[in-house]
Amino acid sequence: MEEIVRLRSAFTGDFTVTERPEPIPGDLRIGWGQSLLLLVLASSRGMRCSLQKVHFLVHLSRTARSREETREVLARKRSPAALSVRIEPWVNRAAAFSKGNGLVETKDGKSLSLTEAGKAAVKAIRSAGVLSEEAAFLDEVGRFTTEQVVDSIMKMEAF
Repeated sequence: MEEIVRLRSAFTGDFTVTERPEPIPGDLRIGWGQSLLLLVLASSRGMRCSLQKVHFLVHLSRTARSREETREVLARKRSPAALSVRIEPWVNRAAAFSKGNGLVETKDGKSLSLTEAGKAAVKAIRSAGVLSEEAAFLDEVGRFTTEQVVDSIMKMEAF
């Protein structure tokens, strides 16, 4: 029970940082994955989007290079083929943990949306300055990166 309380605290804004001797692989950083997932949903229209769009935005928001390439593709300065988007299992795990923690809801197993608790977690993430570069990128592109645009880019088609 103490572990559940500690995890809930970590996801609702009571963040702590513990130095580790070696970096933890991304797929094991559940708090990081959930935080990025919540930021994607918060930046999307209606604070909801498809799993495909979640994978798209999560992957492309991770590095400065991929964020810049995404901006160029969305501005039609580069071809959609310039983007390499991965569908990674850790995103699905982050979604499952987020649902289990009451931060997101699923619809037909195809889309996610923020709950009130998820909105509060996003507020805590933003106020703590966690993932600020990713959040700024998502705020910039999230609302106009529609499902149709994502679908076209994933198929490497013009949009």
